[in-house]
Amino acid sequence: MYNNYDNEAVTYAGVPYDDINWYDVVGQPFGIASYFNAIIFGDANNIVDTKGAMAVGGNFVSSRGLSLGYGNDGKLKGTGYSPDFVRFLVGGNVAMQGPLVVIGHVVAGGNFRAASGSTYMIGKDGSAGQEQELMALYQANGGSRYWRLSDRNTHYAVSSYDVPRYIPANRIGADLRQFFEDAEDSIGYYHDCISDLQPNGTVTDHFHEWILRGNDPVQNVFLIDVRPNGLLNKEIRFEIPEGSLAIVKLRTGNNAHLQYGLWGSENLANRTLYVFEDATNIYMEVPAAIWGSILAPQAMYHAHQTGGTVSGNAALRSLAVAATSGFEFHLYPFVGGVQCAEISPAPPMPAPTPPPAPMPVPTPPPAPTPPPAPTPMPVPTPPPAPTPVPQPTPRPTPPPAPRPTPPPVPTPQPTPRPTPPPVPTPQPMPAPCPTPVPCPTPAPCPTPAPCPTPVPCPMPVPCPIPAPCPACPQPETIIEIQPIPIPIPIPCPEQEVCQECLITPGTIFGCIWGCSCNCNHEWEVRLYRSCGERRTLLHCIIINCCGCFQFEVPYDDYYLLSVCPVRHEKNSGCCKPMLTLKNVGVTNLMIE
Repeated sequence: MYNNYDNEAVTYAGVPYDDINWYDVVGQPFGIASYFNAIIFGDANNIVDTKGAMAVGGNFVSSRGLSLGYGNDGKLKGTGYSPDFVRFLVGGNVAMQGPLVVIGHVVAGGNFRAASGSTYMIGKDGSAGQEQELMALYQANGGSRYWRLSDRNTHYAVSSYDVPRYIPANRIGADLRQFFEDAEDSIGYYHDCISDLQPNGTVTDHFHEWILRGNDPVQNVFLIDVRPNGLLNKEIRFEIPEGSLAIVKLRTGNNAHLQYGLWGSENLANRTLYVFEDATNIYMEVPAAIWGSILAPQAMYHAHQTGGTVSGNAALRSLAVAATSGFEFHLYPFVGGVQCAEISPAPPMPAPTPPPAPMPVPTPPPAPTPPPAPTPMPVPTPPPAPTPVPQPTPRPTPPPAPRPTPPPVPTPQPTPRPTPPPVPTPQPMPAPCPTPVPCPTPAPCPTPAPCPTPVPCPMPVPCPIPAPCPACPQPETIIEIQPIPIPIPIPCPEQEVCQECLITPGTIFGCIWGCSCNCNHEWEVRLYRSCGERRTLLHCIIINCCGCFQFEVPYDDYYLLSVCPVRHEKNSGCCKPMLTLKNVGVTNLMIE
């Protein structure tokens, strides 16, 4: 296998079409899926660009086109032309209204539809029969009998100018359902195992950022707990030893809300892992740049409606992208090396059987006739899987697939490239976590002290008994009225209930999360006191791209808040800040 870019070996992106089986890799939470930019176990839709490879276990539906495998700089650096790697793997159906353009093979397990103009670029392996192999792999019912590959010197182009073309999974004997089930089991095991790791680093909570500090030279584990609201509204910045891993465990509750525009940094992207422990939905509410890999096999990821990027691997339950969004995956594979739990070595595997000789492809008939039945795929048959054994379940050992040296051709020809490093040795499935030791019975809570006896209200003082009236001279019967004192209770004063104040008076507090033009530039925030047509400037600050502001002013007055970009370009009038006001503690406030 050769690469024709910058004289470098091809980076492994995707899996060989003749060996679509799952392999665990010790210390690598993504296993062999680290060769995929993203692995989605359910459905995905509408994403327009993935710099590496992508695997979707369910269906992929899109109202537009999709490109895969072009590398981060658009010149194939990090991917390259490959004769056998699958860069788009779909377990279910594919339904696209736009073209599909892939640097690599396309394999699907269900129905397939893509627009005319879909093209797959396949690297040359130097063998004389490669062109016939590709014709057999991509032959399609209803296709033109004059359909041919396009030889583009450094690679072949498989075009879909007549009918949509792809490699059906049953044509190459690939069990995609089993592949994604094994992948989900393995990645889910690592997700649970990492969730049980104890943090060994500190998290410093500042006004607009979390600073994560660790001094472990190998692995630094951090915990950010924002339950129950799940608001991830600050920058994440790392201070760790060079060459070490940063593992960030995020506890958010069911819904995680990404509300800040920057996580991590590019120089740490391939050594940073964000593990969503309990989220079932991840909402990207700003077009954020996330440097690092995301491990959330139980969560549905909702991309921002305008854009955003994830630079690393991603393992997700499903992916939802709006039809107008420019959301992308960038190719920064996680390096692995996570110290989580011991994985037992795989038992000895049986020696692979030699593959049969490839069958020739029949010559098409001269007269137009119904297309012939598909011929057997003229590629080596993968060796049979070993007999299953008790847990841990071993994965099949990938058979060596050396490519023959290209035959000499007339000058000029590209210089042969060095052979890439071997695929990492497959490892067995991890052993199940040991049964947790039951927690000790907690000591009984002490009996609470009795509440003090309330002081009784004072008894009312009885009115004095009036003196008897003097005797009347008439000899009449005198009726004496004896007053009876009636106690009148004096009510105890009621305790006043303190109402929670939700707004801080005299404070204007807000944040700017970016610009509608998706560019980074400075903002000038001014606060005026307004009296009729007269304005008096009270405060003025400059915010670089994203940040917050806070002004202290009298409560009972009229104010005007002005937010403008600090630049003088012709199209600066199209810039609109993404502004959030979190406290308006004045009677009147206008915004312009």
